[in-house]
Amino acid sequence: MEIAGSTVLITGAAGSIGSAIAHEFSRRGANLVLTDRDEERLSKLVLELSDSSDSAGSTKSNALVGDISEEAFHRRLIDAADAVGGLDISILNAGIYLPGLTWEVPAEQWARQIDVNFWGAAHGVRAALPGMIERGRGHIVAVASGAGLVATPGLSAYVASKHAVVGMMESVRHELNRAKAGVGASVVCPGNVVSDMAANSLRSEDADNSGLSDQSALLAAVVQAGVDAGTGPEVVALAIAEAVESNRFWVIPHQEIAWAAADRTRRIVDGEEPVDLLG
Repeated sequence: MEIAGSTVLITGAAGSIGSAIAHEFSRRGANLVLTDRDEERLSKLVLELSDSSDSAGSTKSNALVGDISEEAFHRRLIDAADAVGGLDISILNAGIYLPGLTWEVPAEQWARQIDVNFWGAAHGVRAALPGMIERGRGHIVAVASGAGLVATPGLSAYVASKHAVVGMMESVRHELNRAKAGVGASVVCPGNVVSDMAANSLRSEDADNSGLSDQSALLAAVVQAGVDAGTGPEVVALAIAEAVESNRFWVIPHQEIAWAAADRTRRIVDGEEPVDLLG
């Protein structure tokens, strides 16, 4: 799908990956509808985009602050896109993770991760697709995670939510193909990307790690070390843009995730014990 001149929605836009996506699609000439819960960082992103010398042409950015786990908020996002010609590309990127052993993470933190990571994507898909199908064009992207293809300890709620997103998007792709809707779909499963997602997640949920057991705290530290050693978010943004242009479903910017998923499949076939990717 052509990106130049399109209207693109990006959720979780103020985060590391979201900001990189916004800059990449702005460079390619898209008009942007941006949303995040963090008003200050979202406003900063809009200023960066307006001041950016690499923005293509006269692209515009419209920002809305809200909670993407709420179904009604997605209607506002669609209305904002409709005001500038209709939503062409929806990139459902928002997500949080709150680490800890499965039985130690409070139920409300479990629920919140499912609400944001899964329902935030599901509401976005359901809100965007009717208009895209009616217009006979569009592309919808859900940013899942490598954790949607392989599982790690200490992140079971996050892993569960991202597996759900991957499964949902694969079904959506089949449905769009059957309907011959002219609408594409992609799911993105990155590996480690340098970001402040952990801190942002805690801050947005008014939570902290002070109550974690030693084992949970160790796992959280190992996960964070992997994030800190990751690639820049621009790698993910570029992969998403290229996938939209080529209508590619599986978007795996880090090859080690594909290898881990292939190894998992082999272990399933052979009946072997799953591997602990945190060592």
